Amino acid sequence: MVDKTIPPVRCLVVPSDPGFLVIPSAAVAEIVPLVINEDSAEGNLLGLMAWRGVKVPVYSMEGLAGMSIPVFGKRSKAFVFYPWKGMDKNTFFAIASLHDPRPRLLSSDDIKASDNDQSDNAFIRASFRYDGEPALIPDLQAISQQ
Repeated sequence: MVDKTIPPVRCLVVPSDPGFLVIPSAAVAEIVPLVINEDSAEGNLLGLMAWRGVKVPVYSMEGLAGMSIPVFGKRSKAFVFYPWKGMDKNTFFAIASLHDPRPRLLSSDDIKASDNDQSDNAFIRASFRYDGEPALIPDLQAISQQ
């Protein structure tokens, strides 16, 4: 008999305005203080930041979700993501956050259906309820291609 249970996934859960961001830990290269050059800001692109000798574009998930972009402060973080398979090895990108992440082991029991489906947004892979609150999984591949 085949075990059809889905194993839990190590994630980072980040409080945010569109809801909790649920990010697979394996996709994150590093979480660093948010320090950006705003001269290159345009739309949802907050600007570029220098990270390990590479210029990394930093996006606002709030803006990508169609909400107003918050004012990021000194305690804000940038989640730097690995490039996707087939991309140049130095094609990193980042999402800014006002809040620190909480590491979690997410199982199918933690996910509940949501009345607020955001699947029509190109930058949201899935939306659901986590701990009774709205949550979403960003479409990291779509964000990286901005």
